[in-house]
Amino acid sequence: MEAQEKILKTSLALFFKYGIKHITMDDIARELGMSKKTIYQYYKEKDDLITQLCELELKVHEVDFEEMNKSAKDPIYEIILISEKMKSMMQNINPMFFLDLQKFYPNAYQRFLNFRENCAYRMINQNIKKGIEMGLYRGDLDPDFATRLRLAHIDMLMFGNYFSYEKISMAKTNELILDTFIYGICTIKGHKLFNSYKKINDEG
Repeated sequence: MEAQEKILKTSLALFFKYGIKHITMDDIARELGMSKKTIYQYYKEKDDLITQLCELELKVHEVDFEEMNKSAKDPIYEIILISEKMKSMMQNINPMFFLDLQKFYPNAYQRFLNFRENCAYRMINQNIKKGIEMGLYRGDLDPDFATRLRLAHIDMLMFGNYFSYEKISMAKTNELILDTFIYGICTIKGHKLFNSYKKINDEG
């Protein structure tokens, strides 16, 4: 593994575990067993490291979402695939990571906002429209409103103070929010399909 890749991988693991603000460049250097001088050869400051890390991670997510869109057999299954990916990610993330990103690292947070307004909006909106066409989602839905509602749910999960993760984990909260959203937009046909997928996942 090249030094730059190792720095990114190690930094991300530390930020996910402890939050961004609590981890210093000294902590990263110590974890890597390398000097700060070596890290600064690639990243001029912590803000630069966070921004590039965010850029790289979001590009990976964009590719993953595109692949899920192509492989999913229907819109409901696509949402489940994406939710499972989010659940897997959130099981290893301290919620402070997102709050730190929003509060202290405007460049990286802006990159997230760009991702939300472009990639995430487009993928969700396409999903909503396709679900309506297939009779899985209600025909009276406004696709833009439904898309914005789903994005708002994600914002509440990551950046708001709406939920306490002491009793219910962030990953489980994500699952409960998704259930509420899906049951709200689905037709009876969609409900039956969603329930069949949930049963398969529960039994698996």
